Amino acid sequence: MNLNFQEALRVLGEDASFVIANSARPPRSYLFSVLLPEVNKADYTISSGNMIVRSTMAGLTSLDSPYPPSGYAEISTFLEESAKIASETSLPERTIRELQTMMQHWVREGGNTVDRVASEALNFLEKVIVQGHLDTMEWLRAQALVTGGIDWTFNNINLLVDYGIPAANLLAARTGNDGYGGSASKFWDDIRLIRSTLRYNLRAIIAHPDTIDMILFNDVNTLQIITQSENMYTLQRLIGSNERPATDTRDTITLMAYDLEAEVFNAAIPGTLTNVPFMPTGKLLGVGNNTRSGYRVGEGSTEDPDQDKALGYTHIAPTVEGGGRPGRWAELYVPERTPMKLNGRGVTNGLPVLEAPEKVCIATTDMV
Repeated sequence: MNLNFQEALRVLGEDASFVIANSARPPRSYLFSVLLPEVNKADYTISSGNMIVRSTMAGLTSLDSPYPPSGYAEISTFLEESAKIASETSLPERTIRELQTMMQHWVREGGNTVDRVASEALNFLEKVIVQGHLDTMEWLRAQALVTGGIDWTFNNINLLVDYGIPAANLLAARTGNDGYGGSASKFWDDIRLIRSTLRYNLRAIIAHPDTIDMILFNDVNTLQIITQSENMYTLQRLIGSNERPATDTRDTITLMAYDLEAEVFNAAIPGTLTNVPFMPTGKLLGVGNNTRSGYRVGEGSTEDPDQDKALGYTHIAPTVEGGGRPGRWAELYVPERTPMKLNGRGVTNGLPVLEAPEKVCIATTDMV
């Protein structure tokens, strides 16, 4: 049974890939996309009074150079003030063989094999190409929120972004015995510092599950879990020699666990993959409640509560490849004289933007 992707792509039409690339929104499981929602913008330039963006060239790379060969999105170049992320990959031979077997089944059923192959092509685009771009932007959002900046080198280009988080909002790192797993843990001290730094207007404190485990299993932290629902843990401090529950509301806190990971190439072992958590261990990310974000061109006067951009947003710029249209660009194509093969590639120009860096407070601890 011969596969013919050229015929399938003709059925899809010219704009199918562009539509898929821009309708595949970051899932709600991407926690940082809730804090910094993606917004398609008509320009490449990102402006914020608190951000300093620099591109330091470690080695010259042409803007017309080929996209990085991978199934995972990585930074390719830096275009004006937005990072250009590009990826390209082929449908694996194993998958093509599986499709050929499925086609034989579809033919026996009397189904439309062209439509089925077209659907599989779009699934390949969304799950391999577009998903990699979504993962990359979530990782960049994580860097912005959890470290206060981006320092990422790929393809001989170093992307440096300083988000201008106030020094007072970057709490002193707890090391040794002062770490949250140590014999003189400063966990509750940092909880109070996060509250006061964010003016007692706290939206959430986010941590990796391993960090939460370390806190829970250290008896020095003297606490009890009041409630636990999915990824939310409400903790109450215990005080005194008989460890009675504290009545001070500052000693009750809810931690939100975030354990989502992405697959990346393992630089230490070439040819293999490794998982990287979006929320790193050894961090507490405090986020203040949103205030009104004000007027934005083209967005009307009524704010969408699911797209609140008071803290900031993720700027998605147009692409040259997409003819200057706002949003991601993606393409499915068949290599010349090989209609049984399918390639996909995509481009995103974008960068997270923090418009209220004073709403972020970061605590750091050693992991034990």
